[in-house]
Amino acid sequence: MKKYLLPFVVLLILLALYLRQGFRDKSAPPEAPAEKCLVCHQNVPDVSRSHPIEAFGCAKCHLGNSHSLDENTAHRGMVKNPAHLAVAAKTCGQADCHPQQVRDVQHSLMATNSGIYRVLLYQWGEAPSPDDTTVGIAELRQIPSTGSLAVEHFRKFCATCHLWKSLGDLPGEIGTRGGGCVDCHTLPAEGHSRLTTQIPLAQCVKCHNRSARAGLSYQGIFESAWYGTPYERGGASSDTLSGNRFFYRLPPDVHHEAGMVCIDCHNSIDAMGTGQRLPHMEQQITVTCESCHRPKFALADTLNRRLATLNPFLQADSGTWVAQAGSTAQLVNVLRRNGEAVLTRKLDGKTLPVPRMREAAYHRLPGHERLSCQACHAAWTPQCYGCHEIYRRDEKQLDKISGKETPGAWSERRSFLRFERPTLGIGPGGQRVEPFAPGCQVFLTAYRKNGMLDTTFTALAMGAFDPHTTRKTAPACEACHGSPKVLGLGEGVLAFPAPDSLQMHYVYDAARSGLGIPAPLTAFVSPGGEALQTTSRHGARPFSQSELQRILQVNLCLPCHDAYEDVIYRDFHKSWQRFWQQRSLECWKELGQENTSGL
Repeated sequence: MKKYLLPFVVLLILLALYLRQGFRDKSAPPEAPAEKCLVCHQNVPDVSRSHPIEAFGCAKCHLGNSHSLDENTAHRGMVKNPAHLAVAAKTCGQADCHPQQVRDVQHSLMATNSGIYRVLLYQWGEAPSPDDTTVGIAELRQIPSTGSLAVEHFRKFCATCHLWKSLGDLPGEIGTRGGGCVDCHTLPAEGHSRLTTQIPLAQCVKCHNRSARAGLSYQGIFESAWYGTPYERGGASSDTLSGNRFFYRLPPDVHHEAGMVCIDCHNSIDAMGTGQRLPHMEQQITVTCESCHRPKFALADTLNRRLATLNPFLQADSGTWVAQAGSTAQLVNVLRRNGEAVLTRKLDGKTLPVPRMREAAYHRLPGHERLSCQACHAAWTPQCYGCHEIYRRDEKQLDKISGKETPGAWSERRSFLRFERPTLGIGPGGQRVEPFAPGCQVFLTAYRKNGMLDTTFTALAMGAFDPHTTRKTAPACEACHGSPKVLGLGEGVLAFPAPDSLQMHYVYDAARSGLGIPAPLTAFVSPGGEALQTTSRHGARPFSQSELQRILQVNLCLPCHDAYEDVIYRDFHKSWQRFWQQRSLECWKELGQENTSGL
């Protein structure tokens, strides 16, 4: 019986194959791929190693109708940039792709700009708090300008660096910014864009070269004024930035000298957030100096093991120990080897030993407990003083959010720039001593439509931030303890008319400047401890009068006691009291009685 069934089974198989061939789409050639996009768009390269064209095709990302060879039908509903945040939930954020990452990015400060927006309103007196996150770029896209000066300034000057912005919408460098996920993850290429997690420095610097200018400072680039010096063959310098800005070359960050780029320190959470809307960027940043130089290790979690597979130079399995960045992130390129940290550069795979923070006397010095690493190791910071804002209601200017020209136009000029050591103060939260720089110092003049004066106001502020100019060698003690400028007192000569009082003789006579300010723009605090400028963070402030006095007391002892290990610094308060109580000390003989009236 079986020998009669075999021919019958073979006949059924052949019939099935014939019918399958007969029902194929006759309009496509026999070798046509299942997704008909590739019939016309041939030789499209893989978008990345993790997005091969043969597995993903085109329509999964670009949408449209992949079953038609008719151009109009095939392109209906297609999106050119599937990574734009307006459509990303349907493309990159599909359930089996990157839904969590898209949600995170849409709420990140890179997308919302809510920190910049709310701080501007707060500093200009239009908001009671700098911490409101309810309004960001996405919300402002849905509503017209309210006409307020702060909102107008944000829409026309500030809103050019955010992920909601469309690529190529404006000429020059501004046009290279935006586009959602591709703002970071797409590299320039002929034909189709290429996706990568190996993001080069230039990709970050196209945005991070204004305001705090951290992307420039990191490379040792300081934006100068308009002078074009040092001159070359009698002409202006060829060292220019976007917008025809000239620059000087200064010592770069030591990490830049080591060939590291931004992504070697900053992880995905630092850029993309965790889905929570935060008011300020420092709250989104997870990595600190201690993350690598005083590391805490943990086994690589599932997410970071998967992230490692996206980089050809990284490997991590369930037994790999990686450095923790705070409580929420891991640095998958910083591994534990023989008990020490080793960093792998993400662009070229070169490994670098990470020096552990030394337990030296200067790190253990009583009184230095509150010092951030940057307080000593930030060599310089760009300092842009006195921003003169002019608003004319009878002119028009491009609204960067709506993309339309609307009534009201801004222009601005700064007073002067410096690249000195940063001013120090108490950073956000009121805990640590951190670098400060002007941010921003606004002198505003607004004119009505008839050209008549409308309003004027002054809003001076200093902001705490990491200037990304880290150097291994810290300055000498007197560079802080004896510098009025670093201590926030401004540029001038410090005097001690009495043991418990300070006095500043400023280089610049602010009272006669006509700007209506009591002290130079470089002054953060008065000798009496009164704050001369505001901040935009809770707890951030200049040094108090008592703090200034304690810091300056050390400076009086440094000429003789110039070693960190000196016994007087083990308990300086006690040593200071002993100095005043025991006139038989050698100090008094060195000073001479006639020189102590102003101590």
